Amino acid sequence: MSAPLLPFLLRRFTLRHWLLAPKQSALLVVILALGVAVFVSVRLANRAAVSSFSNFTDTLTGQSDWIIQPPAGTLPESVLPELRSALDGRAVHIIPVVETTASPPPESGNEAKFGRPTYTLLGVDLISIANLARPQDGSFLNQKKTGARGQEAEGDQGFWSAFNNGPQVWISADFAATPPEQITLVIDETVRSLPVAGIIPSAPDAPRAPATLIIADLAQLQKITGKTGRVDRVEFIIESGPRSDERRAELRDILEKLAQSPSGARWLVTAPGAKRDTAEAMTRAFRLNLTILSLIALLTGLYLIFQALDGAVVRRRPEIAILRSLGVEERTIRRLWLAESALLGLAGGALGLLLGWAGAQVAVRAVGQTVNALYYATTVASANLTFGESLLGLALGVSAALVAGFWPAREAARTPPAQVLQRGAPPAAGARLWRSIGLGLACIIAGIICAQLPPVRFAGGGRFPFAGYVAAFLWVFGAGISCAFLLPPLARLAQAAGGRYATARIALGHLRTPSGRHRLAAAALVCAIGMTAGMTILVASFEQTMQGWVRRALQADLYISSAGAQSASSQNRISADAAQALATHPAVAHAGMLVAHPIDMEGVSTLLSGVDLEDPATRPDLPWITPPHDDAVFDPARNEHLALVSESFTERFRVGVGAMLRLPTPAGMREVTVAGVFADYGNERGSILVPRRLTRAWFAEDSVTSVALYVKPGVDPDTLRAELTKLYPGLSVFTNARLRAEVLRVFRQTFSITHALEVIGVAVAMTGLALTLISVLLDRRDELTTLRALGFRRRQIAASASLEGLAVSACAVAVGLVLSLALGWLLIHVINKQSFGWTLATAVPVGRLALLGLGVTLTGWIVSYAVGLWGADLPADREE
Repeated sequence: MSAPLLPFLLRRFTLRHWLLAPKQSALLVVILALGVAVFVSVRLANRAAVSSFSNFTDTLTGQSDWIIQPPAGTLPESVLPELRSALDGRAVHIIPVVETTASPPPESGNEAKFGRPTYTLLGVDLISIANLARPQDGSFLNQKKTGARGQEAEGDQGFWSAFNNGPQVWISADFAATPPEQITLVIDETVRSLPVAGIIPSAPDAPRAPATLIIADLAQLQKITGKTGRVDRVEFIIESGPRSDERRAELRDILEKLAQSPSGARWLVTAPGAKRDTAEAMTRAFRLNLTILSLIALLTGLYLIFQALDGAVVRRRPEIAILRSLGVEERTIRRLWLAESALLGLAGGALGLLLGWAGAQVAVRAVGQTVNALYYATTVASANLTFGESLLGLALGVSAALVAGFWPAREAARTPPAQVLQRGAPPAAGARLWRSIGLGLACIIAGIICAQLPPVRFAGGGRFPFAGYVAAFLWVFGAGISCAFLLPPLARLAQAAGGRYATARIALGHLRTPSGRHRLAAAALVCAIGMTAGMTILVASFEQTMQGWVRRALQADLYISSAGAQSASSQNRISADAAQALATHPAVAHAGMLVAHPIDMEGVSTLLSGVDLEDPATRPDLPWITPPHDDAVFDPARNEHLALVSESFTERFRVGVGAMLRLPTPAGMREVTVAGVFADYGNERGSILVPRRLTRAWFAEDSVTSVALYVKPGVDPDTLRAELTKLYPGLSVFTNARLRAEVLRVFRQTFSITHALEVIGVAVAMTGLALTLISVLLDRRDELTTLRALGFRRRQIAASASLEGLAVSACAVAVGLVLSLALGWLLIHVINKQSFGWTLATAVPVGRLALLGLGVTLTGWIVSYAVGLWGADLPADREE
């Protein structure tokens, strides 16, 4: 009976009410759509940022079967004959690769700053690529010098010009609408103009090369980067044919056997997807944190959807009772209500997908900025909505609506037929469970327990504070339940102070026994305010800590690095000759140098840095978490086996002072002991500091990553900066003040997306307050008619509603701000610490919190007054 009856009831019961109140129905759809949109936009932005990080050689070679790369430094070219000999004529292509990064130079006349695009330069043996015998590879060396698409030179002219005319590059078809004659890039400290030989070819059914990929011949790029005789990795492709899986496994066994040596593994053997897996592992905590933050609006919206559906149950009780009297079963009523919830979720999810896709185009830039600053280079500028993401967005919308509609569906099914005799009904107080102060306190206590639990750890060193987020949810839920218990005392107190005003007595009288909708509206506001203000406390604490760290860490007058270094994964260096010329400039009193080498420890990537620990004049003033017991680490006679590590390193690798570390280097494994732990907020992967003389010996390299200059007395740093910029156009030269400002600018960019999420959460909550009052006034149609009959004017009724909304807002703001202090502590000392390994100083921005509280309270009053004006004209016989 229920199956054919359900569509009929949806048309005559549900759809009729939606059409009678189109604005309210549309508002519910928009609220749900906002929650879904924020989640979808952040998810799309996260996926786009990760998908941009891959082995770019896939574009050239297809997917390689295996890749070998050193755990630190580079591989000597001498391994290539060894590999060919070991493979003994097997049908395997060996493709050596040199990889570096580059950026366009700063615009003329503008001071260098971070944020310019980062290009990946790959050096490959073009003849080896041609030997893969695929149709697209032949056109690599047969394009005209102009790079025109699809045009080929006659004979072998294109082939020989690629090798006889000096360094040339091939660019992606997406680089520009029309391929330029040449491109200008900063590679290390040199600005180079490289002729464009053509377009990177691709198979008709394969994706084109990304716009940030640039190809050069292996030997030419080796000369440009100073890697002559060395390669960054070697890729292997097995020719297709029978027993390919067996041959692939055999190849891995050979490579792993060759890698063994008495001093440690010579190289790591990885699958082609391992690099992307590493990128996902590196950013997993960041992406999960951002995803959970994106659910603020949806969590707040759940309160409102629940409230709206529960209010609809109350207003439709006479109709429900009639249906029950006509023999409609409880389960049919329940299914009807759940179907209404599902339709609401489907409409909200569909609209949320559109809004989410649009929001992702903005969010992807904010996410990309953070990924660039902390992890690796990405210049992704857009995000695509896939079929799988669409299904997920729709499922999220429907699931959220079903969760919110479950309890109202249960209450609707249990409506006794006797209520058909009631023309109206008093506001429901809500289920007894949700009115229990004991439940609120139990949630808060359970949250305190969860806050003490350790994080979930992933392969690759990533950590996720699952228990910390559970604690945050429990505190938000507990505070939302507890907030309603402040409404009756506040109403009694306010009535005692202003009892002679009829409008105040009427408004506050309704709050002495708050309805379930009052409780839900207050809980939604508490959720939005608590999480928004908690994030404000986290950002303020982070900013204050960063400012202190920057002031302490940046003591030199000038800081110099390659202008091509625009992301955390930049490989651009300053040559030894240029670094020495900078250090010996007549205006320079002292020079400090740093070199950073990415290394792989136990399958986890981190940084090994060499600094001038022995020189007191340029030694970095490190903010200590655990200072060294003595000055041995700064004594060249005693520090050969000592190291300092960052706090995030200790969290990631679970080591402390006194721990022995085995460091992979091109010279073999080296053992050092941790002598101290310092704070570092610029690198989430963790850092190891050793004397620079050791890294020079281990890596056989004199280039440096950055140079800090201390000028002589009487020298103007800005004047020297201008001089050095002219001498070295490929270097970024920052004054102390400018670098501090730039670091803080990049920091603020990383939090730009959180501010948008906070605003959306509060906006949804304020919308919920308006819906609450609309629902309440609809229930009070008879009372409004009586008030008008007694002589109450329209503005008096609106003032009464505004006082009611003001009281709910004030209680929610008070509880929400108290909750924010707890959430701020949780975010700073548990979630942030477990995710990134950073200890932050707590800063409570009293002014901003007060402004937030005042703004929400005033907005609540204004919104309530506007709803009151609408309700003052509501006729007694109006249907929903």
